Amino acid sequence: MLSRAMRPGRARRAPSASLATRLLLCVALASARVVGARGADLGASVHRRHAPPSAFRGCEATLDGTRRGRACAYHPPPRVERSSGAGPPLSRCELRWYRQRLDHFSFGTASDDPKTAFFSQRYFLCAARHFDADAPAVFFYTGNEADVELYVNATGLMWEMSAENGTRALLVFAEHRYYGQSRPSAMDDRKAPKRDRLAFLNAEQALADYAELLRHVASRDVPRIAREQRRRQRRSRVTRGGSRNDDAIGLVNDENDAEKRRETRDEAFDPESVAVVAFGGSYGGMLATWFRAKYPHFVDGAVAGSAPIWSFTGETPPVDPNAFALGVSFDATAWGGSPAACEGNVRAAFAELLSRTSSRRGVASIAAPLRLCASSVPTTADDVVRIAYWLQDAFDYLAMGNFPYPDSYILMGDGTLPAFPFRAACAKTASAPNLLTETRREEPDVLLRVLADFADVYYNYTRSLPCFDLKGTNSGGPNAASAADSSLWDWQFCTEMFMPTARDGVRDIFFPQPWNETRARARCLETWGVEPRATWADTSFGGRRLRALSNVVWSNGALDPWSRLGVNRDTDFLGALDSSRGLEAVLLKNGAHHLDFFWSRDDDDEDTRRARSRESALVRRWIEEKHKHISVGGGKRRNKRAVEAY
Repeated sequence: MLSRAMRPGRARRAPSASLATRLLLCVALASARVVGARGADLGASVHRRHAPPSAFRGCEATLDGTRRGRACAYHPPPRVERSSGAGPPLSRCELRWYRQRLDHFSFGTASDDPKTAFFSQRYFLCAARHFDADAPAVFFYTGNEADVELYVNATGLMWEMSAENGTRALLVFAEHRYYGQSRPSAMDDRKAPKRDRLAFLNAEQALADYAELLRHVASRDVPRIAREQRRRQRRSRVTRGGSRNDDAIGLVNDENDAEKRRETRDEAFDPESVAVVAFGGSYGGMLATWFRAKYPHFVDGAVAGSAPIWSFTGETPPVDPNAFALGVSFDATAWGGSPAACEGNVRAAFAELLSRTSSRRGVASIAAPLRLCASSVPTTADDVVRIAYWLQDAFDYLAMGNFPYPDSYILMGDGTLPAFPFRAACAKTASAPNLLTETRREEPDVLLRVLADFADVYYNYTRSLPCFDLKGTNSGGPNAASAADSSLWDWQFCTEMFMPTARDGVRDIFFPQPWNETRARARCLETWGVEPRATWADTSFGGRRLRALSNVVWSNGALDPWSRLGVNRDTDFLGALDSSRGLEAVLLKNGAHHLDFFWSRDDDDEDTRRARSRESALVRRWIEEKHKHISVGGGKRRNKRAVEAY
């Protein structure tokens, strides 16, 4: 168990007052000389920051349907395919489509136009063989900002839990509107303004999609799967032991007649008897929480991994814009498992980088120690700032992907990061305790090599890049280039997912990037033609006001930067957590971004095992409570008779 000083809710101060003062002076000097920069915000001239980091940057969805990643897939551990004998998880699913309304909250004439008012939503039904028709349950993944196939393969927690006694369930993976293949036709109208093409991309509409889809699954898909399960059981009885008789053959043939009464059968199965638990990670975890809050009559509980639901403007107490940066910085400390010298060396390295903007010679001098290709040698101060942001991204994603074993999740299947990749980068040049004194005097570029080490772990994951090409291969992410202005997640940030983010170079390891709402609004208006509704997320979803909520478990990893914006004991200032109402939080000491949602491994530590065990126990309790409530009214008995009768 982490001490209170070590927990993610606690920020570590700068190493010493004298060093902090020295670094601030260096950064202030650089800031004053950056062309176009205003005040101490080095990002002003290059229009940063766009939306907060998304874990799916490797295959980020865009307005025109392109994506960054080449692979854009997650591959579960090999043992998953070997143990099942049925290939990857996706191959064990049934692809389905559901016709959704584009606008669930309007009754105008346009809302019924068959050409423009509807779209096809993709979803997958999985693990049907685990479904128990006598105790029906559905695990519903609330898809987030990427192709739904990623979650099908990555969310081992749902697959493994669905096979356990007491939590046997049908899995439903729903794709978020506008992402993957669930694209409304309006998105492709290039003559229309961007804001019109994406007008109905928001969380409220997505949750309404999930509610409509869940009603359909419970009333149509579940009865169908229950019938198929019963048929398999009958055929198994007929052929058991290799014997056959006329009565048995007649029993099988009678099922053809039963097909004619399908409509009657569907009506006989009571959808209200299906226990539903929502699952989601990151933005999907936010949606899972809100799905339970907004539609408690459909959703009996929610498991939300790394869900930063307390990260919006308008909350009380106000959100700390520096929270994410503090989380990244925690990973650079000894408390976060890195060499003790790493934190101070990285902070000094960013200051050194920005101090070289005072002359053309200084600007050009950063190319060699950062291992930049000839085409990427900077010529202006703004170029240096862009490079600083490019380097900063490596820190952000290595922190989110700071998993205790080699994994491909952050790279979306296009490669594998080492175990604890943030620590791996810290263990190189940044680990030297005398870097700020003797070594620096002898090697002026040594601090820049600290930054290059982090870029190397993240961007050069193939170990094949001779240098970094910021105008090509490494311009927008680890595995391809993309125009940030077309990112669908940025649209969501610029409308309602308005999450203040900042850095200061004092509490964190970076450089001054103060939150400026006025500038953020102007940038959104310029990019999308829309201004954020800054407090709408807090108004719509309640922020910290969780008094009416029940049956949600939130998980966070101590190494995940998002943990400081999620629900845990250190951030629960108003006492929302209440086990009597089923509101609990679990912490994974060595966990990064929703580690518990992945497939279990033999080398999982005790914290991870304990977290999954507690989540499973809560889900089992919610399912039992639902079925106990239904059985009082006879719903469970009606389902059993309906399925057996046909």
